[in-house]
Amino acid sequence: MGLCQRWRRLRLPGLQTCRLHTAAVPAPPQWLAERLGLFEELWTAQVKKLASVAQKEHRTIKISLPGGQRVDAVAWSTTPYQLAQQISSTLADTAVAAQVNGELYDLERPLETDSDLRFLTFSSAEGKAVFWHSSTHVLGAAAEQLLGAVLCRGPSTECGFYHDFFLGKERTVRGSELPALERICQELTAAAQPFRRLEASQDQLRQLFKDNPFKLRLIEEKVTGPTAIVYGCGMLVDLCRGPHLRHTGQIGGLKLLTAEYTRRGFSEVKTPILFSTKLWEVSGHWEHYQEDMFALQPPDSDRLSSSLSDHATSHPADTLALKPMNCPAHCLMFAHRPRSWRELPLRLADFGALHRAEASGSLGGLTRLRCFQQDDAHIFCAPDQLETEIQGCLDFLRSVYTVLGFSFRLALSTRPSSFLGEPCLWDQAEQVLQRALEEFGEPWELNPGDGAFYGPKASVSLLQIDVHLRDALGRPHQCGTIQLDFQLPLRFDLQYKGQAGAPERPVVIHRAVLGSVERMLGVLAESCGGKWPLWLSPFQVVVIPVGTEQEEYAREAQRRLQAAGLVCDLDADSGLTLSRRVRRAQLAHYNFQFVVGQKEQSKRTVNIRTRDNCQLGERDLTEAVQRLLELQNTRVPNAEQVF
Repeated sequence: MGLCQRWRRLRLPGLQTCRLHTAAVPAPPQWLAERLGLFEELWTAQVKKLASVAQKEHRTIKISLPGGQRVDAVAWSTTPYQLAQQISSTLADTAVAAQVNGELYDLERPLETDSDLRFLTFSSAEGKAVFWHSSTHVLGAAAEQLLGAVLCRGPSTECGFYHDFFLGKERTVRGSELPALERICQELTAAAQPFRRLEASQDQLRQLFKDNPFKLRLIEEKVTGPTAIVYGCGMLVDLCRGPHLRHTGQIGGLKLLTAEYTRRGFSEVKTPILFSTKLWEVSGHWEHYQEDMFALQPPDSDRLSSSLSDHATSHPADTLALKPMNCPAHCLMFAHRPRSWRELPLRLADFGALHRAEASGSLGGLTRLRCFQQDDAHIFCAPDQLETEIQGCLDFLRSVYTVLGFSFRLALSTRPSSFLGEPCLWDQAEQVLQRALEEFGEPWELNPGDGAFYGPKASVSLLQIDVHLRDALGRPHQCGTIQLDFQLPLRFDLQYKGQAGAPERPVVIHRAVLGSVERMLGVLAESCGGKWPLWLSPFQVVVIPVGTEQEEYAREAQRRLQAAGLVCDLDADSGLTLSRRVRRAQLAHYNFQFVVGQKEQSKRTVNIRTRDNCQLGERDLTEAVQRLLELQNTRVPNAEQVF
């Protein structure tokens, strides 16, 4: 999940600038605005109260970390997230919540007493529950805003979440509303809205949820004490114990491309990672790719084989193998029911984990791993749809690479002498690919006879277009690919009913834009030397108060930046001097540091520095936020120099 989360935080607002996807958010219902107004009043009062408590009870507390490490913190001031940052930026980026003295805790909730602290990531069951439950709030917010829904239950499950809501008698969610609902969810996650924890009295709860009969009944039945916990996120206000993620920007995994996949007619699917080797025998992978696959026996296979050894019909239990690619599973999905020509092209996208038994000597950082994720997709189409589909794949590649700032070259690998199938069909396919490349207008070269079988050059069944991009240093990387396959439909006997009523065989296009997501992250990191441009940075701004008296204003500045969709953290660690906190932010490569002291607080300004220790001086907070948005949306590579 760590890489998925990191990739989501490396969101591409430039995709909207390139017109890949735009969506207008409808005006919210009036009761939503009224509820939010009341929440903001209560939140402001709570912030002032906590600031007063922090000032009165300012003392050092001891925090015990896993492994026996003990660190100092400040009561009512230091948060688990700040401690995670001190340990490592990776931990701060991947942690979803904390456990404090056995109690689940928000990462931004200040610690109050001496504590045993451990961090939860998505790899733990508790971390998954926090992640998925936070996701329900995003869905609930979108349902309220788009549909005026009355929210009911929204629990997490073992592998996801769902949300119940009421739309009125005989009213359900229409299929035509789903794309808009998804778009609003995507915009909420892109905005990185913070989850804010509010302690409210029973009277305040009734006021907040006066328009929700379900919540009012829940308050009467379940809230036995004088107060209960409410969370705000964007315009959503919901009764909930928590904890939650720090902000909605941590949600989504690989969602930066989801909107574009939806716009281009792809259905996102998820297939198992473990299959019987019989599947790989059908596809041909077991014969030609076996050494690069992880295989295993079921736990009871030895016992089963022994118990059946005296029978003539006995055989060992199936060997299982982790999938190195998704295409056979997608073929099973195509073949599970009769298909018609009207369904074509059928486009399936899969972001699941893949496993390949790479030799240890070939492994390297993020660029080659044994377990990785791929923006993998397969298009099942009729032969006469090939050219249009290939052009669509090429356009998709150019759209994304342009946003990422990569130039690229294309190479067409044609059939070798050992090809399988009818020569006339291969000739026709090669002509289709060449025409598509010529119309595409980007440089390309021909590699005669260099077609491939899913990677290794053996028993070839594919024509392919390899995409070689160049980073900022001019180094080439092979990431995306487009492959044309006639053999998998034969091996799996894929058919559809043609317009004349006779069975016909589809062609499969294998297609990846990013290729390995981890590899692309590595290429991006190398390309920018670890100093991410503002629009792509996971650490855009950190607000640093000079003293505890400015912490409330610093948190306000942080909320303003986060509400604008910028990634912003707060470093209010009073155990370090101002200069050391500034230096720590620069070493972490925050593009900008907003320092606020007594003067800035009184004038509603911020004093701005860059990660290269350039002091830009004092600016109005509103103007500074607006300028950062301009620089982000125009995707300038040197925001620190042109601010």
